[in-house]
Amino acid sequence: MSKIASILKTFWRPLVGVLGLVVLIIWTTGIFNEKVPPGSVAYAPGFALPDDADIFEVRLQLLPQQVEAVGSVVSDNTVQMSARVSAYVQEVLVSAGDSVERDQVLVRLDDRDLRAQSESANAELRRAQTEYERVKRLHETQAATEQQLIAAESAFHTARSRLEQAQIALTFTELRAPFDGRVTDRHAETGMLANPGQTLLNLYDPSRMRLDVPVPVRLIDYLAIGDAVELQLERPAARLNGTVYRVVSEIDTRTRTQTVQILLDSMAEVPMPGTFGRLWIPTTEQEMALVPETAVYRIGQLELVQVVEDDRVLRRLVKTGTERQGEIEILSGLTDGERILRQPIK
Repeated sequence: MSKIASILKTFWRPLVGVLGLVVLIIWTTGIFNEKVPPGSVAYAPGFALPDDADIFEVRLQLLPQQVEAVGSVVSDNTVQMSARVSAYVQEVLVSAGDSVERDQVLVRLDDRDLRAQSESANAELRRAQTEYERVKRLHETQAATEQQLIAAESAFHTARSRLEQAQIALTFTELRAPFDGRVTDRHAETGMLANPGQTLLNLYDPSRMRLDVPVPVRLIDYLAIGDAVELQLERPAARLNGTVYRVVSEIDTRTRTQTVQILLDSMAEVPMPGTFGRLWIPTTEQEMALVPETAVYRIGQLELVQVVEDDRVLRRLVKTGTERQGEIEILSGLTDGERILRQPIK
């Protein structure tokens, strides 16, 4: 007995620890707790509908399907201001972006050579006129032949024509604006030599802007001259209407498109040439719904709305089409009569 007592005295603490660990493991199994009978727990999908929620009722309707085409804004009236005489640029009075008025002087060329030519032509005309009048008097007294009179008269008319040409050339030394417009490009600098046909400035008329859109040939029949169409511009960011102005008859053989020119309605801020724009072409009718743009939100590439069902709000995937002045097409995902939130709760 003394030997057993000695062993217990030596190992009683580890034995107590092991025993306690066994009891703890058994306790965690729940063997000493009251068993809960199997059953189901009530679950309500989504989240509760707020009292102040703004609800929109979906209505399906037959609407023309819209196909998007993109283009660029240009002016219907543009001009390249080119030199018509060879002369050095004396002064450039405008820069790119400046607004100009009709008949405003934009560029002055050095006119000294042309003035000298004009004065020389004027002196030559006076001499030819004097000679013509002298020969004419002699011819009246039969002191000059008919050939001499004809030659003197021809020299007089030639000298007068040269003076007129010199005077006209002098008017080409001032380049004036042909209309109220805006300068897009400036290619002239003081001191450079301007040659006939060389472009010095580019102007456009901002009061008559249009959107040029290459439209696939298969869609051309949906557009007619005079039709009102919906547009969207990138800068300034705006949705507006336009009128089909012209359909270019030539087909681009590479893209199989025809260019459609659309006059823009007047805007407070005139778009610059080259501005990106979109045209929506109405085609065949399709059953779809229009909902407020605010009702659709995106998570990554997913488009969702929040549907109201029995005072609960559920998320649902939808497929959208084009935007229509504050509304957006729902091509699939909603049925007639369903209710959605105008302002999703995120």
